[in-house]
Amino acid sequence: MNFKQLTFCFSIVFFVAFYSYGFQKENEIRYKGIERTLGILHSSSKENPKELSVLFYGQSIIGGMKPVILIDSLEKTFPYTTIDFKQKAIGGFTVPLLIKTAEHDLFHENPDLIIFHAYEGIKDGLLDSLVRRIREKMTSEILLLNHHYVWSTPRSHLKFVNESHDLDSKEIEKIAKKYQCGFLDVRRYWRAYLKHNNIKANKLVGNTVKPDVHPNAKGNKLLRQIILSKLRSKPKSIYNQENDELRTDILIDDESKQIKTEFVGNRLELFMDEQEEKTPIVVEVLIDKKKPSTFREFYYVTRPSKGFKSHMPAIKRVSLGPTLPREEDWTITITDIDRVNKTFIYSLYGSLTGFDGSGHSDLNFVSNSNRIHIEKGDFHIFNIEDIVEKNTPQNFKIKFSVKTHTKDTIVIPHYKSKCVLYHSRLVGNHELELNILKGDRKIKKLIAFKPFLSNNE
Repeated sequence: MNFKQLTFCFSIVFFVAFYSYGFQKENEIRYKGIERTLGILHSSSKENPKELSVLFYGQSIIGGMKPVILIDSLEKTFPYTTIDFKQKAIGGFTVPLLIKTAEHDLFHENPDLIIFHAYEGIKDGLLDSLVRRIREKMTSEILLLNHHYVWSTPRSHLKFVNESHDLDSKEIEKIAKKYQCGFLDVRRYWRAYLKHNNIKANKLVGNTVKPDVHPNAKGNKLLRQIILSKLRSKPKSIYNQENDELRTDILIDDESKQIKTEFVGNRLELFMDEQEEKTPIVVEVLIDKKKPSTFREFYYVTRPSKGFKSHMPAIKRVSLGPTLPREEDWTITITDIDRVNKTFIYSLYGSLTGFDGSGHSDLNFVSNSNRIHIEKGDFHIFNIEDIVEKNTPQNFKIKFSVKTHTKDTIVIPHYKSKCVLYHSRLVGNHELELNILKGDRKIKKLIAFKPFLSNNE
């Protein structure tokens, strides 16, 4: 092979690699930090209203600040932005636990912004892994918060905690920079507030007397104000979706009953024209000429139900096995609880599969159908008992479901103008075929979403 032939082959390989994932091309921007979120908020107007979705995740510091109050305040600042939010924080779940529950809580979602704070997972690299995983699986922007000031006694222990939180807060900032997330230095603002008002940290946590990590009413108000100040700040650049590298508009000009197109990404949303038509539209979906129900990677498991007398999930993570999943409700029944040896036996039933095997809490579990896998360390039953000081009753039931966004046939009611057409745990190039079986509403466009990072970045 001569030099020209070698150069030509290299060019072809480069071209395929360049466009297979959709790397940045001319005039495309991969918005960093929370620039897109700020752009949406600040560009909304009476003539051009906007929508924004926010997901709160982490542990009790996030949940305890009452996100609904924060969202109400944000909507008053930006009255022409409709803000939808979900609060999925789990009190008491530090990063080593959240990295497991994230499989249920995050990766099938697609909020514009994730606001996150949790403790631990710094030294062992788990926070880094969690943030990277979000960046590899989701299009969402992330706002990482570092630690506020807590209260503890004696003074020597408070000094130890503060030094530890100082170091962790700096590492959180480094992770935010590494993955180009938004970062909010809560610790700096908190310290400035304490100094300006000449008060100690205990005045903003707990009952102001006993050692506590949880902000009280005044502390939560301060935390919301700090976050709001970040969200009210003006963006450094004007957001334009036409230049957004992670979101690709696919305009549909064809009014026929069959639409074919290609896209790159792991999520696809469909948008309808606003019409007076009161009947639903029924659409058959084919991905790569196959029914979506035949793709294993389109399915996900919902968060398992709560433990006895607790807000915490009874199981940290349930995984799908190699057998093709299907939408189904599952129930685990716990029996033979042995509190001396911290063990129990359980059985699994599927709403379609029926009885699917029995397991022992000391062993990894693979269901008879090979649809459901549970690692032995992922049950949280006895941890919850230690916290709530209540015994789990015999025959206690834990429920979860297997679901998918991607249906073989979708029905869009007349009052909806958009829906999720496709969502996968994998990113790829795909062919899409839509066959309109019923209804006259016109499909206006599709938006294809790609994660912030590809697996090789």
